[in-house]
Amino acid sequence: MSLNNRYLPSHPQGQSCLYCLDFSNILPAGVGITTGNLVIELNTVPPASAGSDFIVGPVSVVGRRLYAQLTEGVSGRDYRLNWLALDSLGNAWPRTCLLLCAATS
Repeated sequence: MSLNNRYLPSHPQGQSCLYCLDFSNILPAGVGITTGNLVIELNTVPPASAGSDFIVGPVSVVGRRLYAQLTEGVSGRDYRLNWLALDSLGNAWPRTCLLLCAATS
C-alpha cells in the first residue's frame, strides 16, 4: 500500500483479487484483531453505495491483517474500501483505502 492509501495496481474489471489491510502499525503491542468488516462505496462526494459492482468474499483475520476477496468491479470507477477491525480489547479501528477499477498494464 502506498502512502496515499491507494491500492496499486488497479483492479482489473471482472477479475477476482485478494486485498489486505495490515493494522500492525496502528494497533498497540499485544493487541490483536478479533473480527473485521469491509464495506465498498463509490469514491464520490458524498460517497455513494457501490451497489452490486463487487462480490465481496468473507473478511478473514490473519494475525493483525484483514483479507477479503473482491470479484467483478466496473471499469473506470473509483472505489472506497472501508475496512473496520475490532481488536481484542473491544476497540474499533476504521480505515479507508482507495481502489480504481481499470485495465492494468
